[in-house]
Amino acid sequence: FSGIAKIGAAVMGGIGIADIANTYKDFQQSMANTGAIAGVSKSSEGFKALENAALEAGRTTSKTAKEAADALGYMSLAGWTTQQSISGLMPVLRLSEASGADLATTSDLVTDSMSAMGIATSDLSKYLDIAANANNKTNQTATQMLETFIGAGGMFKELGTSMEEAAALSGVLANRGIKGSEGATSLNSILINLMGNSKSSAEALEKLGVSAYDSNGKFRGVTTTLKDISAAMKNASDEDRGWFLSKLGGKTQIDTLNALLSGIETLGENGKSEVENLTAAFKESGGALEEMSKRMNDTFSGALAILGSATDDVK
Repeated sequence: FSGIAKIGAAVMGGIGIADIANTYKDFQQSMANTGAIAGVSKSSEGFKALENAALEAGRTTSKTAKEAADALGYMSLAGWTTQQSISGLMPVLRLSEASGADLATTSDLVTDSMSAMGIATSDLSKYLDIAANANNKTNQTATQMLETFIGAGGMFKELGTSMEEAAALSGVLANRGIKGSEGATSLNSILINLMGNSKSSAEALEKLGVSAYDSNGKFRGVTTTLKDISAAMKNASDEDRGWFLSKLGGKTQIDTLNALLSGIETLGENGKSEVENLTAAFKESGGALEEMSKRMNDTFSGALAILGSATDDVK
């Protein structure tokens, strides 16, 4: 502790009183906002727990206490309890470090996408490991995957698509330049058509002899349906294939459908499709977030960020 005190004294020597006052003022205001959103009074144990969590994050990571307080506010906006927010702060903070995105923005994207996908807070760590792995396995950032899930998560939830398969499908599109909110719009259109919800898509599926549902009316899965469509069109003429694509993709999403089918038809060395290999890779995402966060912080820039955050804590 004496060493820390000496460092603190040296740091304080180069900091103006106005700077100290402004840093504290900004943190206090962020905490007041978060407390109001969470519905806890300043004198309550809940508020103190949130404040301590924000201060601890600012003291030990590359993010400041104010940034942590703002992130807690977005979690509270999503309806997370005080304890859920406190438990979720460090994983969300690590994703922010790993992706290089602003902490408050990351918190907002995480909570919104989880809500859209119907993912419980108990699955937060698993979900964020998959998001971190999106940076490594596909041509999309974690932020772009979360943006895709915000827009298309409702459909994935409706169809019972797993986190891993959804990440793989968004990854296939991202590998072909369709990502983020654009990927969400594209996926929504295609998923609706795969269900045969339009007259033209229902007609095409019937002619192909493909059904997205089993005998009990249960959806058979996005990847399974795409594999059946691909197999049914294998020997089709160029003219017939173009007709099927136009009916299933609609006027605006033929390229999206082609991209997804390419993900089905592109095989790896193991003989499995790109979608299947990505889905399997995302199932093995455990620890990806922590590892990526460490790599991002193990730089001179990362060390400076941690020092700056610690300086704010001294203030």
